[in-house]
Amino acid sequence: MLKRILLIVSILTLTGFNLALAKVGILSTSEVASMIGKKNVVIVDARDYKSYLESHVKGAISLPSTGDLFAMRFPGVKARSIASNTQIEIALSKLGIKPDDTVIVYAGGKKAAFFLTNATRVMLALYWAGIKNVHYMNGGYQKWVDEKRPIQKTVTKLPPTHFVIKHNNTNAYCFSNFVIWGVNNLNKIQIVDARPLDQYTGALISDKRLAKHGHIKGAIDLPASNFMEKVDNYYILKPKKQIEEVFKKDGINLNKPIISYCNTARLGSGLWFVANALFNDKLVWVYNGSMVSASRNPEIPIVKGSNPL
Repeated sequence: MLKRILLIVSILTLTGFNLALAKVGILSTSEVASMIGKKNVVIVDARDYKSYLESHVKGAISLPSTGDLFAMRFPGVKARSIASNTQIEIALSKLGIKPDDTVIVYAGGKKAAFFLTNATRVMLALYWAGIKNVHYMNGGYQKWVDEKRPIQKTVTKLPPTHFVIKHNNTNAYCFSNFVIWGVNNLNKIQIVDARPLDQYTGALISDKRLAKHGHIKGAIDLPASNFMEKVDNYYILKPKKQIEEVFKKDGINLNKPIISYCNTARLGSGLWFVANALFNDKLVWVYNGSMVSASRNPEIPIVKGSNPL
């Protein structure tokens, strides 16, 4: 026990631990329906803006998973990462979000992984910014529509606020220095790749954003889609027990700290969300640069094939 405590202290020091932990949760569509219009509740549509304009949950604002919260561009690459604190403050102020709001995020779509992670990427960014409570609406927009719940086509606009980031919730993103430490300390931390197997092995080389293809040395592959199951025309999270089995099958120990990554920190946010919301595990970080950064960093070894090493 003492060794684990000392390990946790050293990791939290590396990441700049913040004691003001926010709540990450899951809500059903019926629970969300009962919260519409309540004070300090903001519903966020993380789908693309075109889909939002076609129709959305009544009262929802638009905050796409490729929007203003991800305004930082990688030099010479068509990829984005988390925006600066100043950029985030401006974006959230315009949207009318306050740090003490309860923010409920949903997405949708036809692919299981993005059905989840388009929402969780936004949740991760909001958590990083210091939002007190962030929740995922299970079943997304398609389930909401199937249940004939209230929708609207007009744009929702909230009164602007003055959002100030007092400190980042650093149990969210990590950066290259921490990943370099992780590669050299695989006995103390796990590295998990959230991408499909063909990207993990390096068989798929069509993504020109990456300087190298394959995976970070020592990483275990656990695609984000493995957390989801299809019901009718939408996806929901698998039950907690089934997700425990997914972790067990892939040899991932939730009692051991984890760095999750993908190509641009979107798919990687799925593991962060599941660990926090279902297991109350705060020792999971998403590598902000992910493979776009790692593939260009000579201190982070990239290997090919199905073997982690």
